[in-house]
Amino acid sequence: MRWPLLLLCVILFGCGSQDGARSPLPSRVGAQGEVLVVCTDAVWEGVIGDSIRTILMKPYAVLPQMHTETYEPMFDVVHKTRFDFSKFWKPHRNIIDIEIADRVDTQDPSVVFYKEKYSQGQIYILAKARTQTALAAKIGERANEMVSLLHDVEVKRTTYVTKLSTDEAMQSKIKTTWGLDLLIPKGSYAVRSDTAFTWIDRQLTRFRGSNNHDVQEGFFIHSEPYVGPNQFTLEYILNRRDKLTERYVSGPTEGSYMQIERRMPPSYETFSFNGGFAAEVRGLWRMENDFMGGPYYSLTFYDEPEARLITVEGYAYAPYFDKRPYMREIEGIVKSVKTFTTEDAEDQ
Repeated sequence: MRWPLLLLCVILFGCGSQDGARSPLPSRVGAQGEVLVVCTDAVWEGVIGDSIRTILMKPYAVLPQMHTETYEPMFDVVHKTRFDFSKFWKPHRNIIDIEIADRVDTQDPSVVFYKEKYSQGQIYILAKARTQTALAAKIGERANEMVSLLHDVEVKRTTYVTKLSTDEAMQSKIKTTWGLDLLIPKGSYAVRSDTAFTWIDRQLTRFRGSNNHDVQEGFFIHSEPYVGPNQFTLEYILNRRDKLTERYVSGPTEGSYMQIERRMPPSYETFSFNGGFAAEVRGLWRMENDFMGGPYYSLTFYDEPEARLITVEGYAYAPYFDKRPYMREIEGIVKSVKTFTTEDAEDQ
């Protein structure tokens, strides 16, 4: 029986240590977006290894490709045998542990999700069965849950880092202007900040090769009165964005402005966000009359107390770097948004 992802997350993150009181766990290790798979070489080279690679290394949704033959995967997968699964690897941030054996507990294939088995904030997935074929089928059944969980956790981990250094003055300005709580990283500045459209820019410098390169992250906030469900359709969200960015988001050359790159269709999903209805869009942007472009993430949700539709979105411009780490960071910042009501203000 498949549990809904929401129930799975409640169980996963609501439980404490399985072993009762024990000494504090070490910090997790491993690069962002990396998943460690523990199994024998035979299993890794068989149907289970093929299944895991297909599931975890599928392309990250709607990212520009630097070369036509390459893409950025959802996750980077590292394989280790149980012999190599030492104290160095056990604190890894994301682990999938594969057991193929003929035991009482493996007669029914299972994939179970745990938190913090060997390290703080760790995701540990134990998959076991009597045969490879049976377990590969079970992993396929739980594939969407696995990918959603690992991605959501990686996004949340970026917000922990963002919270260490925020611009409190700008966050206060967002509260005053929009009635929203939103993480704003230090080093950001407001290109425009009013109730028509807010554009926050963040300039970064990253080293690659022998040179420093500029990276830009930007965030938009805009809203409109809620009229009806048509405002949640993909076409409506895209058209509204294009109208606003043509008016407010100019490029570096005269007559240039931001638009959606329609030649690569955006992805679109609806889901529950902060207890209400929301839609998320992942797509590509470009500068009309210029050569800039990159990925963006957009979140639109219904603010029922104010009867308004709010959109918070972020984009990246990083021509010399992989975009996946920046887009997970941007998604984490965008999803940190919460409505800031009068009651909240009175409680502070």
